[in-house]
Amino acid sequence: MNSRSVILWSALGATLCTGAAHATFTGFSVQRGQANPNGNIVWEIRANFNTTGLSSGQQWVFLNAYNWTTVSGSLSALHSDSGASWNASYTNAGNANTDSFVTATGTYGAGTALDPNFDPSTGSSIPPLAGWYDATPWENNIVDNNTMSYLVAQIVRTPTASLYIGSLELTYKATGTAVGIFGAGSFVIPGIPAPGAVVLAGLAGLTGRRRR
Repeated sequence: MNSRSVILWSALGATLCTGAAHATFTGFSVQRGQANPNGNIVWEIRANFNTTGLSSGQQWVFLNAYNWTTVSGSLSALHSDSGASWNASYTNAGNANTDSFVTATGTYGAGTALDPNFDPSTGSSIPPLAGWYDATPWENNIVDNNTMSYLVAQIVRTPTASLYIGSLELTYKATGTAVGIFGAGSFVIPGIPAPGAVVLAGLAGLTGRRRR
C-alpha cells in the first residue's frame, strides 16, 4: 500500500469500518492478517459486538451474512484453491493464508453454505446481494467473549489493488434464544483510492440493528 492510501485509511478507518458505536453489534472492521510469501496482503473482515443485551452466561451466535454490496472500487480478490471458490470448505491448512473465502464458522473449512444469490460462487468478486450461512445449525458459531469479533470473510489482494468500499448485513442471536437480531454496516479494504472514492467513503459509515 502506498503512502497516499495509508493516509486515507488512517483518516477514515474508524468512521467507515464501524460507523457510530451501537449496542450489541457495533459494526464491521477490516484487519490486516498474515502477509503472503508472494507479497500479497490478507485482509480480514470482522463483525464486532459488545455484551449489551446478554444475560449472565449468554454469548452471541453468528447465523448468516447477506446483501453484500459494492459501494466503490473492485474487490480484486485472489484464490489459491483449485476451483477459485468463495466457500470456506475449499480452504484448508495448506492454503489458509493465500486464499479468499467467506465463512459462517469464523474460520476456514467445512460448515459454511452459500445462498442462491452467491452466483457465480467463484472468481475475484462477490456477486451483488450474495450471502452465506451456517451449514451446521445444530452447532452454535459462538462469538468469543474475549475479542468480541467474528471473522466473516478473508480477502487476499495484491498491494496495488484499489481501495474497496462495501456493505453487508448479518443475523445473529443470543445463546438459548430463537429470536434473530439484524445488523448492517459498511467497511473499507485499504488500497489505492480512485477519483471520487473519498466522497463515497464519507457516505459509507452506517451501522445499525433491528429485531424481527
